Parts: sequence; structure tokens; C-alpha cells
Amino acid sequence: MRSSPQVLAEAKVVFLLTVALLLIVPFHAVLMPEQVLLALECIAVILLLIVFWSGLYQKKTYKVVLWFLWLSLFTGLIYVIPLPFLSDYELQGRELYQLVYQWLGSQGLAVQSTYLSIIPYNSVLALLALLPPIALFFAGISLPEVHIRYIIYLLLAIAGIEGAIGLIQYASNNLVFYFGLTPSGGRSAQGTYVNRDHFAALLELTLPIAIGLMLFSVGRAQNHRGHSEKNRLLNQTLLFAFIAVFIFLAAVFTRSRAGVFLIMLAVLLSSVIFARHIGGRQSVGVAAVFTTISVGVATTIGLIPVLNRFVARNPLEDERWFIFKHTIEGIQALFPFGSGPGTFADVYRAFQPTEQTGFVNSAHNDYLELLFDMGAFGAFIIIGFLLLYIMGWFKLAGEHWNRMRFIQVASGISIFLILLHCSMDFILHEPMNTMIFAFLVGVFLSKREHKSSRH
Repeated sequence: MRSSPQVLAEAKVVFLLTVALLLIVPFHAVLMPEQVLLALECIAVILLLIVFWSGLYQKKTYKVVLWFLWLSLFTGLIYVIPLPFLSDYELQGRELYQLVYQWLGSQGLAVQSTYLSIIPYNSVLALLALLPPIALFFAGISLPEVHIRYIIYLLLAIAGIEGAIGLIQYASNNLVFYFGLTPSGGRSAQGTYVNRDHFAALLELTLPIAIGLMLFSVGRAQNHRGHSEKNRLLNQTLLFAFIAVFIFLAAVFTRSRAGVFLIMLAVLLSSVIFARHIGGRQSVGVAAVFTTISVGVATTIGLIPVLNRFVARNPLEDERWFIFKHTIEGIQALFPFGSGPGTFADVYRAFQPTEQTGFVNSAHNDYLELLFDMGAFGAFIIIGFLLLYIMGWFKLAGEHWNRMRFIQVASGISIFLILLHCSMDFILHEPMNTMIFAFLVGVFLSKREHKSSRH
């Protein structure tokens, strides 16, 4: 049996590796993406080895969560394992590829399809890219509360810095502050992201946490009689409020239609949910004032021009609706196995009509793309995750509303916002978003003792 100091040492190492992952990933777009991703994957492997060797994850979440994770990963691995018997079958939707194999065979090349994935190399890369998110998920369920709290503070610091960069980009419109990136959609905030919609998703992930911690500090300040302690809590409240407003404004100036809508929804949901659990009418008033000021200020300084993008043209003329249509055709043609993880960009061309010009690298809907790639297995992953998410809310019901409870509920709100955003964009294609999302899922679905908190 391992000693307590050994367990603490292992937890510290996992904590430091988690911090390293979160400090490196913001440079994914501005540096060399392949090298950054390789570094992330190497650190993730080390983190996972420590977590599994030490057993830190054991009894830290619900068995059904781990079973779902293992089954989901197994379904992905099936696509890249050679299955010789497949050469005797003609899988649904692969007639075009069979013709290519036959032609190559007629040229003297012995080519057979023994993989479920149409492009196994792409699928291997897609599965390797899951290592950092999986590592952060296990960090979220394994680390003690004190480490989780420090990581949450780090996430807010990262979001605050990214938000500052985004506001400078919008205010100056100077290419220097884009760090070599191409401005996404003209003058807008995008931080160190290639895509402003993906940047908005980062802000959606962190805003509920900033609001939750702000209101938690408000509630504790009301219930504390010590003058020095009240001053400390007041400083905490102001700091979290400053970060929350900063994140909100940066999200507005992304000029992302989905981002603007969801960031306002984040303010509304967070204020309503948390205000009921911090005590007193004054607390509810603070939440209402924050909500009103945030929306009012944003409207005054630029929200109306942003909202004009919603009516600038007929939404039905948006290219993504045509992509959705032909993606669904591909899902039907390739069902029940799909084309393989990570193969959408190449296989979609077989269903892309001639009038749809340009290279379509994503379905702009993570759910449709997963169904395109993995067919029935993708449906299992989507439905299974949604059921686990609902289960997570039931497991949190009735618990004491201490700091960790606020963080877990804020994580649940953030997950909900991203699940909505995924229906209109490829949000989880961005490594930073996927990693933070996975970490918050781990925190949300972890088992915690919600006792009264004094820290």
C-alpha cells in the first residue's frame, strides 16, 4: 500500500504536468502546430502513465463514466486495426474506393482494404490527438480540490490574457497583435486562435467559472464578520468580476454570432443559478446588477453592430446549411460504420456537389461530423455522453454549496454552452478548447465531498 506522502508527490507531479499542458497549448496556432501537438502528446502520455500506475483516478468518478470512456476509445481503435476478413465484404458507401482498389489491382498492385477507416493514417492521427484531452480528463477526476482550484485560477488567467489580446486586436486592428495569424472575418477579436468562433468558445468555457467564483466570494463576504477577512473577500470579488467582464467584452468583440448569443446565455444562466445559493436578497441583487451592466455596456459600445450580422443576409443562404445537407447524405451512404475518425475532410469530397466551390475541411457541426466519421459508433458516443452529462447534474443535487460545488456547477454550465456551440461549428477541433472541455468534464463528473468551505 502506498504511503500518504507518496500519493501527495504523485498528485503534485500530475498537477505540474497539467499546468505544463495548459501553458503550452495556447501556442498551438502561433508556433508550429505539429511540433506543439507532439509536445502535448508526449506530456500527456507521461501524465497518463503516472495516473494509471499510481491509481490516483480510482474511485474518483463513477464506474459508468470509465466504462463509457473505454468503450468509446475501443470503437475508435477498431478503425485502425487490420481486419483481414474485411476484404471479403463490400462495406456500405465504399463502392468508389472499391473501384480504385480494383484498378490498382489491374495495374499489378496488390491493394486490399483491411481497415474500417477509409484513410487509416488520418484516423491514427485523430486518435493520437485525443491523448492530451484524455490526460486532462483524468487530471480533472484525480487531483485533490486544492490542485483543481489552482488549475481553475490558471484557466481564468489564460482566458483573461487571451481576452486582453483580443480586445487589443479589435481596438487597434494592427496585424502585429495577431502574431502572424490571418485576421478571422475582418476586424474582430480572436486571441491566439486561427478562428474567432473557436476563440469565443474558450471564453464560453471560462466565463461561468469566473461568475461562479465571484458570487461565491460575495456570499462568503456577507457571512463573515471579520474586517480583514471581509476585505480579502472583497478583493477576490473584484478580481473575479474584472475577469468576468473582460471575458464577456472579448467575446462580444469576436463578432461571432453563436459566440455572442452563447456568452449572453452564459451570463444569464450563471447569474440565475448561483444567485440562489449565495444567501440573501443582496446577493441576488449583485447578480442582477452584474448581468444588467454586462449586457448594457456591451450593447452601448458595440453589440448592436455585431447583432446586425444576424440579419445582414438570409441565414438560410449560409454555406454551412448546404454542408449539413451533403454531410447527412454522406452519413446515410456510409452507415453504419462511417468513413473513419478524422477522415471527413477527404471523404466529403465524394459527396460535395460541383456548385459548392472550395475545400470543405469540416462539417461545421461536431455531431454530424462524428456521425459521418463513425456512423452508429458515433451515435453511441453522442447519446452516451449526453446521458452521462444529465447523470452528472443529478449526482450534484442536494450537495453543500461550497467552493468546489460552485466550480463543478460552473463546469456543467460551460459544458452545456459548448454542446450548444458544437451544433453550429467545429469547436472541438481546436486542441485548446478540447483540452479545457475535457478537464471540465472530469471536474464535473468527479466524486467530491461537498463540506463547508472556509478557504
